[in-house]
Amino acid sequence: MTNPARPGEPPLGDDATDELKRLRARLEAEIATRHGVEKRLADLQTAYARFVPPQLIELLGKDSILDVDWGNQAEKKMTILFSDIRGFASLSERMSPQQCFDFINAYLSFMEPVVLAHGGFIDKYIGDAVMALFPSRGDDALRAALGMLAELERFNTHRASGLAGLPEPHPEQPIRIGIGLNSGLLMLGVIGGDKRMEVTVISDAVNLAARVETLTKTWQTPILITQHTLNSIRDPGSFSIRFIDRVRVRGKHLAQSIYEVFDADPAPLKAAKLASLDIFEDALAHYHFRRSEEARRLFAECLERTPGDAPASVYWQRCRHPGQVDSAGLSESDGFATWQPEYSLDFPAFDEMHRLIFDHIVALAEALQAETAAQAERLIARLVEITAEHFDTEERLMEAHGYPPSPRAEHHQQHLKFGAFLADLRNEIATGVVSPLRLAFRCQFLLLDWFISHISITDRHLERFLAARLSAASDQR
Repeated sequence: MTNPARPGEPPLGDDATDELKRLRARLEAEIATRHGVEKRLADLQTAYARFVPPQLIELLGKDSILDVDWGNQAEKKMTILFSDIRGFASLSERMSPQQCFDFINAYLSFMEPVVLAHGGFIDKYIGDAVMALFPSRGDDALRAALGMLAELERFNTHRASGLAGLPEPHPEQPIRIGIGLNSGLLMLGVIGGDKRMEVTVISDAVNLAARVETLTKTWQTPILITQHTLNSIRDPGSFSIRFIDRVRVRGKHLAQSIYEVFDADPAPLKAAKLASLDIFEDALAHYHFRRSEEARRLFAECLERTPGDAPASVYWQRCRHPGQVDSAGLSESDGFATWQPEYSLDFPAFDEMHRLIFDHIVALAEALQAETAAQAERLIARLVEITAEHFDTEERLMEAHGYPPSPRAEHHQQHLKFGAFLADLRNEIATGVVSPLRLAFRCQFLLLDWFISHISITDRHLERFLAARLSAASDQR
């Protein structure tokens, strides 16, 4: 008996029908195998993404980890965040190995989503420490840091309510963390040998971020940022930020300005710190210009108004022992400013103007210290003039050579902020409302550090772009 055929086709015999069934079964088996392979590859890709952040692969310009090879690298401008649990070593001594892993994983499960929600990604976990990268502006990293502190409070509440498998917490010992932020140029790439490689970032900027995090212990405050990160924040006025110190950390030749971000402080403490900003800055000015007795009096006044102000307390203690650094040997403020070879970009058009602006800022600080008002007014007027001229030159170069829109917009924003700072300074010099010593402090320890940071990161990035363009144009001739 033959099988009925489809309309318009001849009837099929039994042998033909059996062969068709075998072909269909083989095809379905191959399809199932292919689907299984594709699912396996997708699972592997997901698994790889848990160990190697896909953002790192994308920043290298690769589509998948299969495309990454030894020697791949790219220079990027990022903000680096380091966080660390305070006293974790002593805490872990009270835990079994299993409890320790449960604790770390529970804690990190609260921290990781915050980083991702603010445009960052985790580069690596180092025990209880977190190293995260933010490819965009410093705003993202700072908001993530504040979000981590908010999540930490939720984690402490969760832990106090009896997180499974963890030892009972001491009622007066909630978990505390320190967070350090730094922004700068870094090399993203593949390191290692033939058998074991890693995608990571290497940079002096990374090292500085880690060292700034350790300074949160010295200043007993949860968040510290560098001048570089402050420069990269679009609107610093939307955060509660104050200058803390200018320090020379281990491994760094040049002193670095660091700032406290205290938005996460309890509301009364935050309000008190904001109310005492003027006194605090006056105290800083006296301290950094080696006037310890008056600085101690002013820091004592800060503490009377804000008893919980830990940095003011640290300074008050230092004023009692002038010239003494902290126990880690990290603090060393510069009492004078000199041009350093490290500031040069080997781009004469930039270097000559940078040196001229630098010298005018130093001269202005000296005139303010000497309280020679007429000279200070002449210097600030000239400083406004030459910086406007230089910034205009830079912006015309960016436009003429097709500097990418994102770094160009950030560069322009920094020029605007610098111009606004100079305008405010000029007005304060003219009105005499702010003491000359505090204005000198702003010049030598704030304005000058801002300018050096701008040179070393933002202008250096532009210089490298222009050098590459000029080199390419030369090769085409």
